[in-house]
Amino acid sequence: MRYHQIVIFIACLAFAAPSAAETVGSMTAYQTIIVRNNGGTMNVGAGVELGDQLRSNPTGLGMLVFRDESSAKIGPNTSLTIDEFVYNPGSGSGKIDIGMNSGLARFYGGQVSKGGVMQVATPHMVLGARGGIIEVLVAAGQTVGILRAGRMTCTINGKRLVITNPGYACTSDDGKLLAGYGGIDAFPILDSIDRIAGTGLPGAPGPGLEVSAICASALGSSLKVCGSRDGALPGVVMEFPDSPTPPAGSGGRRGECEGEGCCYYYNCD
Repeated sequence: MRYHQIVIFIACLAFAAPSAAETVGSMTAYQTIIVRNNGGTMNVGAGVELGDQLRSNPTGLGMLVFRDESSAKIGPNTSLTIDEFVYNPGSGSGKIDIGMNSGLARFYGGQVSKGGVMQVATPHMVLGARGGIIEVLVAAGQTVGILRAGRMTCTINGKRLVITNPGYACTSDDGKLLAGYGGIDAFPILDSIDRIAGTGLPGAPGPGLEVSAICASALGSSLKVCGSRDGALPGVVMEFPDSPTPPAGSGGRRGECEGEGCCYYYNCD
């Protein structure tokens, strides 16, 4: 009898034991330092697991490729967490949920973004990609999302904006949702992982991220990150801790979404 109790006890332990972390993708390229879970640095070929938190240093750049063929380019001083990854290869359906607390990244939609849900949640808004490419900047207490291809959704406090025109962007502003033109190539640092952060050129590292391109766009006047300091050109050096969530606000101006539901500023369905 005691033997059977021991066998049952061991079987219960085996059933209750947590499974190994699920590998959802891999690091295919990197520059300088990207750290996983505040521990070891990531190298080419390293697996990316569900729940991983990835952080890049001031000159860090990296490329992640997920199992559904979606990918993410990580810019300098960026913090990403792989919160959810569900993929059904047969139907192409699933869900990818990435938390982004600071920095800059470009997301390329794969199979899930076409038949399921691919979204990036920041402290200020939730952005969705539908079979395309979006860029996300989280800095100075704001989030900026720019569409490069496909379709992008932006959601704050129940208000949803759908953008279908490449180069157009949404941004958070103290709890409000604004929209405007941000430019087709607002963050050239992401065009190649071989470029050193802050300069866009190899061999000459700079102090953080250069944002003069988006600051020169029509959207620039609404971005806190574009405020010049001591007469310097607009720019920012992003540092940890992660950007805080701004307080909810009210008010209105051109390009802002108010109330609940869907904003028809560009294209909404």
